[in-house]
Amino acid sequence: MKSVLLSLVLSQVVAPPPVTPVVEPGSWPAVTTWSDGGKERTVHLDESLVAERDGDEHTGAALRAQGAMVAMTRGRMRLWRVERASVVLTTEPKLLPVYRDDGAKLRVPIGGVLVVPKTGVAPEKVRDAIGKGTVVQHGVVKVPCAPLEVFSLAKSLSETAGVWWVQPDWWLGATPK
Repeated sequence: MKSVLLSLVLSQVVAPPPVTPVVEPGSWPAVTTWSDGGKERTVHLDESLVAERDGDEHTGAALRAQGAMVAMTRGRMRLWRVERASVVLTTEPKLLPVYRDDGAKLRVPIGGVLVVPKTGVAPEKVRDAIGKGTVVQHGVVKVPCAPLEVFSLAKSLSETAGVWWVQPDWWLGATPK
């Protein structure tokens, strides 16, 4: 009888539990979403690129020592082709991640969040509700924060009264060759 029960139990198909990605404090998410005027936007970490803003020789030398090569330079931003971005980002804290949206456009979170008020709501009213040293420019409320905080801040601010849409302040670049 025990062997029949044992074989019955062993013959049952057991689905593995769903895997929830764990994001370590101080690390970049592999996939993130935010609400942009009621529309969900998603970006994915590009594991082959990292960004260097206003770089210095120490960071460049460290990247070259790891076999990295410059993929693109545009203004103050230099993109490096690397073997595994998530590893490089933990060893070089001055670097920023490169994300791709659904259209494959490159996005680098440079710090800060942009907030657009709903129609009829004064930007100053949203600025006063948010606080945190915000600035209003051309009807957009700019909220300062460190690059690592942009995604959590964007999600929390999207629930603020009078807000139409919120997004991280991105450096937007074309797709490198």
